[in-house]
Amino acid sequence: MKTRLHFAIALLILLAAPPAPAGAQDAASAKAFLESAYQLYRNGGKGIDFTGPRASQYFHSSLLTLIHADIKANGPDNVPAIDYDPICGCQDWDGIWDLNVEVTAESAQKAEANLSFSLRNPKFHNKDELRRLKITLVAEHSGWRIYDIVDESDPKRVFSMRKQLEDDLAAIRKEKQPRNGH
Repeated sequence: MKTRLHFAIALLILLAAPPAPAGAQDAASAKAFLESAYQLYRNGGKGIDFTGPRASQYFHSSLLTLIHADIKANGPDNVPAIDYDPICGCQDWDGIWDLNVEVTAESAQKAEANLSFSLRNPKFHNKDELRRLKITLVAEHSGWRIYDIVDESDPKRVFSMRKQLEDDLAAIRKEKQPRNGH
């Protein structure tokens, strides 16, 4: 009888407890996620195809929706807003060196990461190959996904991947609107 009573009380406590948020994460898991992504760029690796079938393992679904909408809106004859690899902030790389990842978890669902790295071996790099990125991560599908990348490599030309896509889509929509009186 006591066992049933203890079981019933335990069950009530379990049912009354608020559920843990899906994909609850911490700064250490966010850092591990980013480091695993950047491993794909080391030693001339293949990187991450942000339009390919594995993109959803790295990018948030809302960012992928923007990417695909921008590609479609631009059509086959125009260059989309993102014509570079946003993970490395480059078009070509020989590898990633001196990767430094600092992560702050704002909540179990959101983290901010500051990354710095070089695109060339430290023996040969110059200031143009140094990258500084701020990456916003959001929990999705029980793991971290990239929600936005802000490239801060050139302080005179800081830009957000998400904003670039949104601005390009807005400009295309504006171009397609019929003009008054025509």
